[in-house]
Amino acid sequence: MGTVVILVAVVAVVTFVFYWSGRHGDPKRNSGTSLQRGASAHTTRNGRPKKAYATRDEAAAQARSMTKRDGAATSAYKCGTCDKWHVGH
Repeated sequence: MGTVVILVAVVAVVTFVFYWSGRHGDPKRNSGTSLQRGASAHTTRNGRPKKAYATRDEAAAQARSMTKRDGAATSAYKCGTCDKWHVGH
């Protein structure tokens, strides 16, 4: 019985977090975020193809440049779809 109560509470909290972040999240993000498009989405939030880098070093250099320019932390990550490197928040 206690496990069921905990499970229901966890589901309620997760549901609330998704509801709240979708309603009151970052105003610069539109409804086409990668979370809603799926983990393997290969387009930006604007619907454009993601820029791919052949090496981690190239992507990391771009991430540092973008972080300096925009002030928002960005990092390089390896894509599971194309097996190349992308830069993201």
